[in-house]
Amino acid sequence: MLKLLPANISNLIAAGEVVGRPASVVKELLENSIDARADTIQLIVTDAGRTLIQVIDNGSGMTPGDAELCFERHATSKIDRAEDLESISTYGFRGEALASIAAVAHVTLRTRQADSEVGWQVEVSESRIISSHEASSPIGSSFEVRNLFYNVPARRKFLKSDNTELRHIIQEFIRVAVTRPELRFKMFSNGKVLYDLRTATNTKQRIYDLFGRELINSLVEICTDTSVVKISGHIGKPESARKTSGNQYFFVNGRYFRSPYMHKAVMRAYEQLIPDDTLPTYFIFLETPLERVDVNIHPTKSEVKFEDEQMIFEIIMASVRESLGKNSFVPSIDFDTVGMPEIPNMPGRSALEYGMEHIRMPRIDYDPLFNPFDIGKDREFSTIPSQIRPVGEEQEEQMLFEERAISRTSILRAGSSYILSQYGEAILLVHTSRARERIWYERYLSMLSDEKPLTQQTLFPRNIQLQSEDYLTLAEHLEELSKLGFDIRDFGGNSVAVYGVPLGYSVAEGDTPALLDSLVASLREQTFTADFAEYGEVLARKLAISAARSHTGPLSDTQAQILVDELFDCKESRLTPDGRKCMSVITVKDLEKYL
Repeated sequence: MLKLLPANISNLIAAGEVVGRPASVVKELLENSIDARADTIQLIVTDAGRTLIQVIDNGSGMTPGDAELCFERHATSKIDRAEDLESISTYGFRGEALASIAAVAHVTLRTRQADSEVGWQVEVSESRIISSHEASSPIGSSFEVRNLFYNVPARRKFLKSDNTELRHIIQEFIRVAVTRPELRFKMFSNGKVLYDLRTATNTKQRIYDLFGRELINSLVEICTDTSVVKISGHIGKPESARKTSGNQYFFVNGRYFRSPYMHKAVMRAYEQLIPDDTLPTYFIFLETPLERVDVNIHPTKSEVKFEDEQMIFEIIMASVRESLGKNSFVPSIDFDTVGMPEIPNMPGRSALEYGMEHIRMPRIDYDPLFNPFDIGKDREFSTIPSQIRPVGEEQEEQMLFEERAISRTSILRAGSSYILSQYGEAILLVHTSRARERIWYERYLSMLSDEKPLTQQTLFPRNIQLQSEDYLTLAEHLEELSKLGFDIRDFGGNSVAVYGVPLGYSVAEGDTPALLDSLVASLREQTFTADFAEYGEVLARKLAISAARSHTGPLSDTQAQILVDELFDCKESRLTPDGRKCMSVITVKDLEKYL
């Protein structure tokens, strides 16, 4: 038998699509404030939105009748007929957001219009109006959303940590604020001001206020105007590409949207300019006729469909390439001077004199696998991998490697990536970077199981200013990271102080920001629970890769031999943690194939 669902049940079902987490509520309320033509908007959250989400604006406000009607499903002032869906210029238009929010939280609305002497207050719970009466209120609207998911325990249970949920809220706040530089925004979290954004004349100023000087200095302008789409915004210089996502933004007609397809257009423009595992920063604004884009294909309106999708793809790619080319990031060749040495012409001075003043000091690199003080003077030379003796408690602060001496004739090095060593009647070929991955992977697992991480302290603590999302990610996992040898402390104000890093990482000051960037990328891909050991293997694998990549350049014979010895001392010396070969044995038969 068919029957109509009651309003509270149908609203609860709709809430499952529209309200996924506190950030979803923030998005809908901020967009409503903009549609109400507010020029000052405040966002207040408590306990990452679990306890309170409040949005206050000075917009047009509502009449008492509209204040009650807005909580009904499909109550909207944005569309009157089907044709209106083809030219939507506002954020909201379906009338589902407030009804969905009221189905899973306690909501209080206070509102007043400019021509009214008194305001109106409406309280709603479980899709039912509890009270509706006159109340003192400034011009505009104030929505208080309390106890989110109080009547849906399963949904509340699956919310992430406060830092994670706050990070999602900040993302939604940024996506709205960056498109409206002419508006003033303010955001509070647990009584603390996170953002106080002044009005700005352009998006570049707004990006500066949101992300700081370091990011804005890494951006270049992008601008293209065609009959199909107008493109503006800013893209990151190739050297500023990061391993973490989060600074990739597409907007169409002032609305944020996600598009893996358009993202590929940007990435294709950066081919050969950035490493494969990094992402460029971009803020790309598209303007296209309203009838050529459909924003009604997703409940949260976070996806859109373009009528000229393929053409816009090509225009984005060409526009990004043009901007990179204008700023000399795309390699160019001068065919008149190919192969000729570059000799600067300095009037009154010889090239030799000029060059002597501009000799670049070599960068000192080292390998923690080598300790010259551990090489025994009376040891016999050995051409086969030696075994490590157990390290006593009195030696825990020393290097992890025992004394060993090697025969200089047993090792050959092929560039900086390969080591060749005699192995009986065959030749052992070792991939140095993969060998380090295996060594450090097992070392990190040992640290986790023994709970005795080895940390190398920096000479002075290094204070690093981070973006809000990166800061929250690190701050949430400082205790777990300490088990792996990281000594990173919360310094407040979106900054951390680095006192030490695990043995194997570079402690050079210039390498610290890149290290934190890699660390944040690893943490965002990983989910932690109270039992950190359950997830330690995955994080150990990522950190081992990062540690291996931090060492570049050729090895000495001594370093190469110790690396081979350490690889053979691993429980699984043949493969990296993700299954790639660390070594290969080349037999006489193999060699005969090449002659």
